[in-house]
Amino acid sequence: MISFRFHLVSLVAVFLALGLGVLTGTTVLNRGIVAQLERTTDRLSEQSGQLREEVAQLEARLGEWGDFGAEIQAYVVPGRLAEEEVVLVTQEGTDPAAVDAARQALELAGARVRLDLTVRLRMALTDTGDRETIARVLEADTEDDPGALRDRAAEMIADQVAFGSTSGNVIDRLADEGFVTVERTADDEPGPREPEPMIVVVGGGTDETPLPPEAFLVPLVERLVLDGQSVAAAESATVLVPFVPLLREGPVSDRLVTQDNVDQVPGEVSLVLALEDLVELGEAGHYGVKAGANGLVPSLG
Repeated sequence: MISFRFHLVSLVAVFLALGLGVLTGTTVLNRGIVAQLERTTDRLSEQSGQLREEVAQLEARLGEWGDFGAEIQAYVVPGRLAEEEVVLVTQEGTDPAAVDAARQALELAGARVRLDLTVRLRMALTDTGDRETIARVLEADTEDDPGALRDRAAEMIADQVAFGSTSGNVIDRLADEGFVTVERTADDEPGPREPEPMIVVVGGGTDETPLPPEAFLVPLVERLVLDGQSVAAAESATVLVPFVPLLREGPVSDRLVTQDNVDQVPGEVSLVLALEDLVELGEAGHYGVKAGANGLVPSLG
């Protein structure tokens, strides 16, 4: 008769054998997985190194082209807009790189910025007090329609920039109330413009804004064009809030210049060349790298 102890020993032996078998199989399997992962890691590491090398080469090449463009700009741009007067308009929240690049290109071309106007976000008129204040400044009939008040402000600013002021200086009154900020040269006084200035409006932001371009800058540009002014609108190559595309699709698209990458050297050069064509030949056009552009720069002839 088989004793209970024999059964117990047999069961223990079976379980030990199973345990050893599982352990041995798992160890072999784990070694295979580890080896495969090591091979994959080595391959990916090699590929990563190659990609880093390629990126470094591309960055070096990009830097060379950037240096080349900057040096060519020094040959192409100077004197193109000599003796021209410019009014530079922008809006609080606009990409500062675009504003700085436009100003740099204009100054390199020999133009003189005689009025630098920045529209403040207060022009969104989200506050009742702001609507009451601007209605008083503009001598408007209504305080309840912020869109109508903004349109009226854009119209009056455009008319003063284009023709000078015949009924008081609305730009300075708006500046006194904090709706715009103004920097001007000593000889920029209200009155008939002689010679008429070029207008460069830079918009488009990198963050959401309570005052999108269609609420103020677009109506301002359209009014300036209807007033017969030479107008260029510009933005940077990468914007979250677009400005230029709105004008390319608008009613005055065939009467102004737009530049959608003014923060880059080709955009700076193109802005100057396009303004020269607009002032001397009356030729409008759209330039840059985005939808609706006629090309990178104006064509010769």
